[in-house]
Amino acid sequence: MLKKTVLSLVCAGALFASDTELEQLKKQMVQLQQQLGEMQKHIQTLEALPPVTVTNDTLSDEEMLQKMATKSDGGAVTSLLPDIALILNGGYTSRNVSNAQYANATIPGFGKMEIQNNAKDGFNLNYAEVAMSSTVDPYFDASAIFHIHGDGTVEVEEAFFTTRALDYGLRFKAGKFKSAFGRVNEKHHHAWNFEDQELINNALFGPDGLGGEGAQLQWVAPTPFYLMAGVELFDGNLNQGFSAKESASTAVSYVKSSTDIGNATVLAGLSYAQGKSEVQDTNPSTNELIPDSFTNYGQTRIYGADLTVEYPLEGYGSLIWQNEWIRRTKDIESMSEKQSGYYSELMYKINENWATGIRYDDITKNRTGDPLTSVDNLHRTSAKLEYKPFEFSRFRLQYNQDHSKYIDDQEKTIHEVMLNYTLELGAHGAHAF
Repeated sequence: MLKKTVLSLVCAGALFASDTELEQLKKQMVQLQQQLGEMQKHIQTLEALPPVTVTNDTLSDEEMLQKMATKSDGGAVTSLLPDIALILNGGYTSRNVSNAQYANATIPGFGKMEIQNNAKDGFNLNYAEVAMSSTVDPYFDASAIFHIHGDGTVEVEEAFFTTRALDYGLRFKAGKFKSAFGRVNEKHHHAWNFEDQELINNALFGPDGLGGEGAQLQWVAPTPFYLMAGVELFDGNLNQGFSAKESASTAVSYVKSSTDIGNATVLAGLSYAQGKSEVQDTNPSTNELIPDSFTNYGQTRIYGADLTVEYPLEGYGSLIWQNEWIRRTKDIESMSEKQSGYYSELMYKINENWATGIRYDDITKNRTGDPLTSVDNLHRTSAKLEYKPFEFSRFRLQYNQDHSKYIDDQEKTIHEVMLNYTLELGAHGAHAF
């Protein structure tokens, strides 16, 4: 009956059509006949299946998991196999200083910088990142991210599980992971707005960011707008100003909110971290660290505030203005180090393929107690042009004028140009805004 009705409508329309329209209608009629034939075959297949018996029995957790993992013929299904993604990043870099000078450059008050990406003039294979994630059972998800550096060394960047079924808007995470402190700390390199890390984040947390082995509890409030609060506990990290003792001694807390104001989306957050600022003792004769030997100087406290505004334009275009300020105070002997800085980024997404942006970084306060390292106004200016042929491939051209580095105890303005590619293969979720 359905087939006759559709064909009758098509034929009725043909009586009032021109020759050209008649040819188009003939083609459409052939396509409809093919589709109807496929539908009839599918109906016949469904009718041939045995009836499904519905019972009121409640499956236990074990039975539910077994059912998820088994086909009707007894074979295993692939739905519980992890999603696997591979991310490649590399490119070409040119600087006005030698590789040796750049490798030994320091940021006054923060020491020698740790370089992971675009370390040398010329071509760089920065990393290959392998990410795996899957649902474990009805209660847990698990993820692991392996960072393979250009020299072949492998690092477990993150490996954690998260809960799926907690009530009251709660979610728990445990393992090794990046802290949700601030705006960008939790993001991986391929999701950054620029090719290099923001200056104050790199100086305080290093290229890996604040985090490590620990636990996290987050709560999403039942409000008409997005409101989330979280607390975390990590082992101390001496490189980030916290204790190196073998104990959980670094606490992090934050609150984040998002709302729409007119056509704009506004995200804002406040973050705080605190831990012991103990310094590991050294052997004066060998200058080597003494295991489990610390001098207790007090506490390290880190404050953060961030604000991001996105305003949509016509088509796929948008303007994104992102800002973050971070301050650290660290007790050392009879005084306190005070260091702070900020960055401001303005990105213009022209369309779904092209984007451009500018960024300004500045370390505005740098009081360390040592006049030789207490240098303020360490700043950097960056500009980028970005092309994305498709969602999972990106080519980015970036220029930096960097006034934050010292080489051989002298301030050195570094000019650098980077042309980088990022390719994402396999199954992966969307990047967080």
